[in-house]
Amino acid sequence: MAEIGPTSVRDAVRWGLLLASVAVAGFRLPRAYRDLLAWRDVRLTDSSAADLYWTNFEVSIIGIAIILLIGVGVFFLLRRRAAKP
Repeated sequence: MAEIGPTSVRDAVRWGLLLASVAVAGFRLPRAYRDLLAWRDVRLTDSSAADLYWTNFEVSIIGIAIILLIGVGVFFLLRRRAAKP
């Protein structure tokens, strides 16, 4: 059986923030997908609606990317440092 080392509050916060960022990204993803499908439906018939759907899609994707980058960045910033000999 694997040995489980001591855990810290820092590790809990680290994993909690990563989980939260993935959850928020997952929450935003279906809306981005719906906006992409709506854009594909109206892109040739109604240019103003297509622009709105495309803008909503871009904002959602950029928001997802920013949230994931922050989550992964904080995850790696809070990791344990190796002990120096």
